[in-house]
Amino acid sequence: MQCRAPGCLAATYGYSTYCQNHKQKLRRHGAPTQDGITVHELRPYVTLVETRKAKNPTSEAWAILVARWDVVQDNARATLQRFAEGRAGNRVERLAAHHLVKVGQSVEPWVVIKTALGLFILQEQQPARFTNDAAFDFQLVRRVRGLTDSNAGAYWDHNEQRSKRVYRDIPPRVIQAMAHPLKAAFGTAGLMLAAKERQDIAKASDERRRLTTALEVLQ
Repeated sequence: MQCRAPGCLAATYGYSTYCQNHKQKLRRHGAPTQDGITVHELRPYVTLVETRKAKNPTSEAWAILVARWDVVQDNARATLQRFAEGRAGNRVERLAAHHLVKVGQSVEPWVVIKTALGLFILQEQQPARFTNDAAFDFQLVRRVRGLTDSNAGAYWDHNEQRSKRVYRDIPPRVIQAMAHPLKAAFGTAGLMLAAKERQDIAKASDERRRLTTALEVLQ
Protein backbone atom coordinates (compact mmCIF):
# COMPACT_ATOMS: atom_id res chain seq x y z
CA MET A 1 0.00 0.00 0.00
CA GLN A 2 1.06 3.61 -0.60
CA CYS A 3 1.85 5.95 2.28
CA ARG A 4 -1.11 8.20 3.06
CA ALA A 5 1.06 11.28 3.72
CA PRO A 6 0.35 13.97 1.08
CA GLY A 7 2.66 13.67 -1.90
CA CYS A 8 4.46 10.57 -0.63
CA LEU A 9 4.77 7.66 -3.06
CA ALA A 10 6.61 5.30 -0.73
CA ALA A 11 5.13 2.05 0.48
CA THR A 12 3.62 1.75 3.94
CA TYR A 13 5.77 0.36 6.71
CA GLY A 14 4.63 -2.63 8.75
CA TYR A 15 1.04 -2.24 9.94
CA SER A 16 1.18 1.54 9.67
CA THR A 17 -0.70 3.56 7.06
CA TYR A 18 2.49 5.59 6.57
CA CYS A 19 5.93 4.86 5.20
CA GLN A 20 8.81 4.43 7.63
CA ASN A 21 9.85 8.10 7.36
CA HIS A 22 6.38 9.55 7.96
CA LYS A 23 5.63 7.02 10.68
CA GLN A 24 8.75 8.18 12.50
CA LYS A 25 7.76 11.84 12.07
CA LEU A 26 4.32 11.10 13.49
CA ARG A 27 5.86 9.52 16.57
CA ARG A 28 8.59 12.11 16.99
CA HIS A 29 6.85 15.34 15.93
CA GLY A 30 3.12 14.73 16.44
CA ALA A 31 2.16 14.68 12.75
CA PRO A 32 3.50 12.78 9.72
CA THR A 33 4.28 16.00 7.83
CA GLN A 34 5.65 18.02 10.74
CA ASP A 35 9.33 18.93 10.70
CA GLY A 36 11.10 19.64 13.96
CA ILE A 37 11.63 23.19 15.20
CA THR A 38 15.37 23.70 15.52
CA VAL A 39 17.21 25.79 18.10
CA HIS A 40 18.36 28.09 15.30
CA GLU A 41 14.80 28.58 14.02
CA LEU A 42 13.45 29.32 17.50
CA ARG A 43 16.25 31.69 18.54
CA PRO A 44 14.76 34.93 17.05
CA TYR A 45 11.52 34.36 18.95
CA VAL A 46 13.34 33.68 22.20
CA THR A 47 15.24 36.92 21.58
CA LEU A 48 11.88 38.73 21.32
CA VAL A 49 11.01 37.45 24.79
CA GLU A 50 14.39 38.52 26.17
CA THR A 51 14.00 41.98 24.62
CA ARG A 52 10.52 42.37 26.09
CA LYS A 53 11.84 41.42 29.53
CA ALA A 54 14.75 43.86 29.19
CA LYS A 55 12.28 46.66 28.42
CA ASN A 56 10.19 45.76 31.48
CA PRO A 57 12.70 44.44 34.04
CA THR A 58 10.56 45.23 37.09
CA SER A 59 7.36 43.65 35.78
CA GLU A 60 5.73 41.20 38.16
CA ALA A 61 5.01 38.98 35.16
CA TRP A 62 8.46 37.38 35.22
CA ALA A 63 8.22 36.37 38.88
CA ILE A 64 4.74 34.96 38.30
CA LEU A 65 6.03 32.85 35.40
CA VAL A 66 8.86 31.52 37.56
CA ALA A 67 6.31 30.66 40.24
CA ARG A 68 4.23 28.81 37.65
CA TRP A 69 7.26 26.76 36.63
CA ASP A 70 7.83 26.01 40.32
CA VAL A 71 4.25 24.71 40.52
CA VAL A 72 4.89 22.43 37.52
CA GLN A 73 7.98 21.12 39.29
CA ASP A 74 6.20 20.68 42.63
CA ASN A 75 3.38 18.72 41.00
CA ALA A 76 5.84 16.54 39.11
CA ARG A 77 7.82 15.78 42.26
CA ALA A 78 4.60 14.98 44.11
CA THR A 79 3.66 12.51 41.38
CA LEU A 80 7.03 10.79 41.67
CA GLN A 81 6.72 10.70 45.46
CA ARG A 82 3.35 8.94 45.23
CA PHE A 83 4.88 6.27 43.04
CA ALA A 84 7.87 5.94 45.36
CA GLU A 85 5.45 5.29 48.22
CA GLY A 86 3.84 2.49 46.24
CA ARG A 87 0.54 4.21 45.62
CA ALA A 88 -1.36 3.43 42.45
CA GLY A 89 -0.93 5.75 39.51
CA ASN A 90 -0.61 6.11 35.77
CA ARG A 91 2.74 5.08 34.27
CA VAL A 92 2.52 7.79 31.60
CA GLU A 93 2.06 10.46 34.28
CA ARG A 94 5.06 9.08 36.18
CA LEU A 95 7.30 9.21 33.11
CA ALA A 96 6.10 12.72 32.25
CA ALA A 97 6.85 13.85 35.80
CA HIS A 98 10.28 12.22 35.63
CA HIS A 99 11.23 14.14 32.49
CA LEU A 100 9.87 17.44 33.80
CA VAL A 101 11.85 17.09 37.01
CA LYS A 102 14.96 16.21 35.00
CA VAL A 103 14.65 19.50 33.13
CA GLY A 104 14.06 21.41 36.35
CA GLN A 105 17.15 19.94 37.98
CA SER A 106 19.57 21.05 35.26
CA VAL A 107 18.04 24.12 33.58
CA GLU A 108 17.50 27.60 35.01
CA PRO A 109 13.78 28.53 35.23
CA TRP A 110 14.09 31.58 33.00
CA VAL A 111 15.70 29.49 30.24
CA VAL A 112 12.71 27.15 30.28
CA ILE A 113 10.26 30.04 30.39
CA LYS A 114 11.72 32.04 27.50
CA THR A 115 11.97 28.89 25.38
CA ALA A 116 8.30 28.05 25.94
CA LEU A 117 7.16 31.64 25.36
CA GLY A 118 9.23 31.78 22.18
CA LEU A 119 7.37 28.74 20.84
CA PHE A 120 4.03 30.47 21.38
CA ILE A 121 5.21 33.58 19.56
CA LEU A 122 6.52 31.47 16.69
CA GLN A 123 3.16 29.70 16.46
CA GLU A 124 1.29 33.01 16.34
CA GLN A 125 3.55 34.53 13.71
CA GLN A 126 3.94 31.38 11.61
CA PRO A 127 0.85 29.21 12.22
CA ALA A 128 1.49 27.20 9.04
CA ARG A 129 4.75 25.97 10.60
CA PHE A 130 2.70 23.60 12.76
CA THR A 131 0.56 20.93 11.12
CA ASN A 132 -1.90 20.75 14.03
CA ASP A 133 -2.18 21.26 17.80
CA ALA A 134 -0.49 17.96 18.54
CA ALA A 135 2.48 18.98 16.40
CA PHE A 136 2.84 22.18 18.43
CA ASP A 137 2.66 20.22 21.69
CA PHE A 138 5.38 17.87 20.51
CA GLN A 139 7.66 20.75 19.48
CA LEU A 140 7.07 22.53 22.79
CA VAL A 141 8.12 19.46 24.75
CA ARG A 142 10.96 18.68 22.37
CA ARG A 143 12.52 22.12 22.70
CA VAL A 144 12.10 22.21 26.48
CA ARG A 145 13.63 18.74 26.85
CA GLY A 146 16.39 19.77 24.46
CA LEU A 147 17.59 22.35 26.98
CA THR A 148 19.38 19.64 28.95
CA ASP A 149 22.12 17.37 27.60
CA SER A 150 20.74 14.50 29.66
CA ASN A 151 18.08 14.02 26.97
CA ALA A 152 20.61 13.55 24.19
CA GLY A 153 23.17 10.94 23.30
CA ALA A 154 26.13 11.04 20.94
CA TYR A 155 27.57 8.90 18.18
CA TRP A 156 30.58 9.07 15.88
CA ASP A 157 29.79 9.90 12.25
CA HIS A 158 32.46 8.13 10.21
CA ASN A 159 31.53 10.01 7.03
CA GLU A 160 31.96 13.45 8.59
CA GLN A 161 34.58 12.31 11.11
CA ARG A 162 32.96 14.05 14.03
CA SER A 163 30.69 13.37 16.98
CA LYS A 164 26.98 14.10 16.57
CA ARG A 165 24.28 14.55 19.19
CA VAL A 166 21.15 12.41 19.01
CA TYR A 167 17.88 13.41 20.69
CA ARG A 168 16.44 10.60 22.83
CA ASP A 169 12.79 10.17 21.92
CA ILE A 170 10.11 9.36 24.47
CA PRO A 171 6.67 7.78 23.88
CA PRO A 172 4.06 10.09 22.29
CA ARG A 173 1.66 9.69 25.22
CA VAL A 174 4.37 10.89 27.60
CA ILE A 175 5.02 13.91 25.37
CA GLN A 176 1.33 14.77 25.46
CA ALA A 177 1.29 14.42 29.26
CA MET A 178 4.27 16.79 29.51
CA ALA A 179 2.74 19.34 27.15
CA HIS A 180 -0.37 19.85 29.29
CA PRO A 181 1.30 21.46 32.35
CA LEU A 182 3.68 23.46 30.14
CA LYS A 183 0.77 24.95 28.19
CA ALA A 184 -1.18 25.59 31.40
CA ALA A 185 1.80 27.42 32.90
CA PHE A 186 2.91 29.47 29.91
CA GLY A 187 0.18 29.41 27.26
CA THR A 188 -1.72 32.55 28.29
CA ALA A 189 1.47 34.57 28.75
CA GLY A 190 2.82 33.31 25.44
CA LEU A 191 -0.29 34.37 23.56
CA MET A 192 -0.30 37.79 25.24
CA LEU A 193 3.34 38.38 24.34
CA ALA A 194 2.58 37.30 20.78
CA ALA A 195 -0.21 39.90 20.69
CA LYS A 196 2.23 42.55 21.94
CA GLU A 197 4.65 41.67 19.14
CA ARG A 198 1.81 41.85 16.61
CA GLN A 199 0.85 45.32 17.89
CA ASP A 200 4.46 46.51 17.61
CA ILE A 201 4.70 45.23 14.04
CA ALA A 202 1.45 46.98 13.11
CA LYS A 203 2.62 50.21 14.77
CA ALA A 204 5.93 50.13 12.90
CA SER A 205 4.12 49.41 9.62
CA ASP A 206 1.75 52.33 10.18
CA GLU A 207 4.66 54.64 10.99
CA ARG A 208 6.45 53.65 7.77
CA ARG A 209 3.25 54.27 5.79
CA ARG A 210 2.79 57.72 7.30
CA LEU A 211 6.44 58.57 6.68
CA THR A 212 6.15 57.49 3.06
CA THR A 213 2.99 59.58 2.61
CA ALA A 214 4.60 62.60 4.21
CA LEU A 215 7.70 62.34 2.04
CA GLU A 216 5.67 61.95 -1.15
CA VAL A 217 3.94 65.33 -0.68
CA LEU A 218 7.13 67.24 -0.01
CA GLN A 219 7.72 70.12 -2.44
